[in-house]
Amino acid sequence: MPIVVAVLVVLTTLTLLNLLLTFGVIRKLREHTQELARARPPVTLSVGAQVPDFTAATAGGDVVSIASLRASGGLVAFLAPDCSGCQEQLPSTRSALAEALDTPMAVLVVITRLHPAPDRDDRERAELVAALGVEDSRAVIVHEPLDGALQSAFQVAAFPAFYLVDTDGRVAAASNNATQLPDLSPGRDVVSAGR
Repeated sequence: MPIVVAVLVVLTTLTLLNLLLTFGVIRKLREHTQELARARPPVTLSVGAQVPDFTAATAGGDVVSIASLRASGGLVAFLAPDCSGCQEQLPSTRSALAEALDTPMAVLVVITRLHPAPDRDDRERAELVAALGVEDSRAVIVHEPLDGALQSAFQVAAFPAFYLVDTDGRVAAASNNATQLPDLSPGRDVVSAGR
């Protein structure tokens, strides 16, 4: 019996020591994560920032530029078929795009892949465009590689990403969630972000 008690005391001590070390590691990891977050500079265009000039080829072979967005403002959506967040937000993204298409603003959908897979690119892009309901609309669709011209111009750091651009070529709103975009109902103008 004394051997069983001794073994239980040793095991209890080891378990408590293990828990203490685990809590210490977790605390250090949290501190490290917070330090990394503070050290990382913002890598996306913020509200009020001027969108740099860009040109990109559309899926139809036309060229789109910042001038396309300045005419009447615009919504730019950055999506990827292999992005889990994009798939989760598909209903709200589809709704936001439909709302924007009912306004005079330009609608630009930029589709890329986060992980290159040439054998699935065309099929998955077509499926995403069909799921968004923009294939036969006036939305402009651009297919580009990761870190392409448009993603660089808007400094996209995460997918999905949505930007409202005003008629001055400035970011009026930016979000990684389509439901957080301002009201785009017909008759509403894109509000200028100011200077």
